[in-house]
Amino acid sequence: MSIKDAIEVAQRHYDLLQQDDKAKWAQTLTERNKQGALNTARGNSADFWWETGRRYWEKYGVYYKFDRVAKEEPEYCKLFFKRFNRDGSQRGMPVPIHLIKENGEWKVETGSY
Repeated sequence: MSIKDAIEVAQRHYDLLQQDDKAKWAQTLTERNKQGALNTARGNSADFWWETGRRYWEKYGVYYKFDRVAKEEPEYCKLFFKRFNRDGSQRGMPVPIHLIKENGEWKVETGSY
């Protein structure tokens, strides 16, 4: 699995927020985070990420496009994505997303929105 694969997973992670598909979005997360996302108990990190990402999409139409690789290691990478408003204007600074390899696949360890 290359860095290109990690970028694709991260982009899918952000795209699934727009599609309002929490189950598929959770599949992009590490196992620990996925359990938090699918748990009905509120207040864990993954739940916060989902709620924040959905709120930005619903209120501002925020979408994400890959910007750059900040760090690349065999089992970890840090990527940056630019955020854009519905009208195409850039929203603030690019945000980081951290991925790790879990069972041979890139998974989101920490997201930013």
